[in-house]
Formats: sequence, structure tokens, C-alpha cells
Amino acid sequence: MLCIRSVIFKNMKAHISTIIHTNENQMWEALQKLSSLVYVTSPFLVFKSLDGGELPDKWELEKEYAFYISAFHIMPLGKHYIVVKIIDAEKKEILSNEHGTLTKEWNHQILIKRIDENTIRYTDAIEIKAGELTLFVWLFAHIFYRHRQRRWKKLIAR
Repeated sequence: MLCIRSVIFKNMKAHISTIIHTNENQMWEALQKLSSLVYVTSPFLVFKSLDGGELPDKWELEKEYAFYISAFHIMPLGKHYIVVKIIDAEKKEILSNEHGTLTKEWNHQILIKRIDENTIRYTDAIEIKAGELTLFVWLFAHIFYRHRQRRWKKLIAR
């Protein structure tokens, strides 16, 4: 029991990658739009602005974005806060520090690596700390980010 307990209270990391048939500039532009977040997370998770206002077009550094999130439009999951710490066009990296009702820490790094002219490797790296829920949130993250990556492929193909 001690081994399981120490794993549960520890930060856990997940790395999920996929190949997307697009050029890195097209993907980079899509990544910076808040509307892309809404699309790629739906219907699995639904993000709505906490203040009820419209979302800005692009992410801004160091600005805190506050959301209500729900699963499949029916199950409320509480509040979620996102602060974008890095938007690096040269490295094609975005890093956000996040937390909310279910997670004490949800640090998310997105990396794009060019494979060739029309192909990239897209990676989500997530560090999760959610107390006693850490293991379950980590398992959820694996399912959720695979969903997101499928939705990215669909969005980019449009």
C-alpha cells in the first residue's frame, strides 16, 4: 500500500505524440488560437469562459484564462485556470501552467517537430499533481490527449 500511496501523491507525467500531415507553420498558427482549444477538446471537455465573455483570438503570455469545464456538456468538472508561460515560435513550443478544481498542477507543454515539408510530430507533455486523484487524472490525460490529437488532425485537414 505504501508504494501505491507514494505514486498517487507524486507528480505524474504523460507524453503523447502523433504524426500530423501538415506543415509546421500551419500547425503553429492553429495552436495559438483559443478557438482551436475549444474545437480539439470538444465534446470530451467543454471550456467556457468563467466571466461569460468571448475568448480572445490568440493566447497571451502571463495572462490567466479562467474557464468552467464540463464533460460532454453534461457533467460539471469545476473551474480550470491556464497561464501561458512560453510561446516560442523558433522552437515551436507552448508551455502553460494550469490548475483547477480537480488538479493542483496541470503543466502542459506542446512541441512541434518538423519531419518533412508536409509532416510534423506533435507532442503533448503533461505533468499532473492532483493529490489522491493523481493516478486517475493521469489515466484520464492519456485518453483525453489522444482524443485531442485526433481532433487536431481533423481540424488541420479542414
